[in-house]
Amino acid sequence: MFARLVGIILGLILATSGYVVAGWGSLGNWATSLDLGPFEPHRPTAGAAATIVGLVLIVAALVPRRKPKRRPTPMAFGLEPEPPMAQPVAAIEPAPAPTPPVVEPAPEPVAPPMMQVAVAPPPQAPPPPTFAEMRLRLVSLSRDESWAEAARILSAMKTAARTDQELAVVYRDLGDFARGQGQMEDAAEAHETSVSYARQVRQTRQDDETAELLAGSLSGVGDAAEAEGRLDAALAAFEEALALRRSTGGREAGDTGAKRALSVNLERLADLREDRGHRMRALDLYRESYDIAACLAAADPARFGSDLAATRARLSELEAKIAG
Repeated sequence: MFARLVGIILGLILATSGYVVAGWGSLGNWATSLDLGPFEPHRPTAGAAATIVGLVLIVAALVPRRKPKRRPTPMAFGLEPEPPMAQPVAAIEPAPAPTPPVVEPAPEPVAPPMMQVAVAPPPQAPPPPTFAEMRLRLVSLSRDESWAEAARILSAMKTAARTDQELAVVYRDLGDFARGQGQMEDAAEAHETSVSYARQVRQTRQDDETAELLAGSLSGVGDAAEAEGRLDAALAAFEEALALRRSTGGREAGDTGAKRALSVNLERLADLREDRGHRMRALDLYRESYDIAACLAAADPARFGSDLAATRARLSELEAKIAG
C-alpha cells in the first residue's frame, strides 16, 4: 500500500511538472524560470515525456496486483469415481432337445410328438441413468477434458435433480465448469444458487455430509468473488467454509478428500489475509495447512507430494517476508 501511495504522489509531481514545462498550461509561475540546462532547446519534448511518465506511474499504482496462487480449489466434480459394477447377463434358456419318435409294435404307427421351442422375451430398453451415475460420468469426462460432452451431462443432471441436495451439487458443478471456461459471472451466479440450496439442506440435517456440501459451495463463491476482485466477499466465504470444515474434524477425518479440501481452504484464506497485510495470521494458516499436507504426502507421496512441495515453498516465502 505504501508503494502505491509513493507511486501516485511521484506520478502527480512528474505529470504536473511536465504539463507546465511543456507550455501546455500554467499552474503558477514556479516553472517559468526553470532552467533545463542542455535540455532547454527541447523544453516541449522534455515536458511531454515527464507528463507521460507521471501518468504511467499513476496508472501502475492504481492497477490491482495479483500474485499466482499455490493451487486452485479442487473442482467439486473432480472426485475419485467408484469402479462400475458389471451388470449380470440374463441367461437364455436353451430349447429342449426334440423327443425321438417312439415306434410301437401296434398295427397303427404312432406319430412323433412335436418339438417345443423356447421363445426369448423381447429386449427391454435400459433404464435411464440415475443422478449419481451421471455425476460419475461427469467426473470421468472432466479428467479427459471432454468439455462438450461434460456440458451435455451437466444439462441432463440439472433436469434430473429433484432434491435440494442434488440441486446444490449440480449448481456447484455448473459453477466449477463455468469458472474453468473463464465465464466468471455465470460461475458466481451458479455458486450463489448452490449455497442457497445447501443452506436449506443444512437446516434440515446437521451432519458432516451437509457441512461439507455447504463448505464446498462457499469455496466456489470465494473463488468466483476473488477472481472478480470482490475480496471482502471472498474472505467471508472462505472463513465460513473453514469453520464448517473444522467443525467436522477435518484433520482427524479418514477421508483424504476432506483433508485436502481443508488444506486448500486454509491456503486460499491465507493468501487473502496476506493481501490484507495480515502476514502473521497468514503464516499461522499456512503452517496448519503444511501439517495436513505432510500427513497426506506421507500416506500417498505420488498423489500429494507435489502439494506438499508447493505448500513448503509458499511457507518459506512468507517466513522470509516476515523476517525481512
